[in-house]
Amino acid sequence: MSKFALRRSAPRRFLSRREQAQRYHKSTRTIKRWGEDPAMKMPPEYDFNGLPHRDEAELEQWERGRVASKD
Repeated sequence: MSKFALRRSAPRRFLSRREQAQRYHKSTRTIKRWGEDPAMKMPPEYDFNGLPHRDEAELEQWERGRVASKD
């Protein structure tokens, strides 16, 4: 295999509102409100079979942005 072989990236992981609530130690209703509040600037939700999820990588980027804005 050549040194220019394509690398496979890790599959994207999507978190349900319940998983987000566990991550942030909040209720699912709070996660929903945060998503509806433009001031929170949360990443967009993706609909999987009628259930809202957010991309974990996008959430991590959002987290870093919130920490940086507090400095």
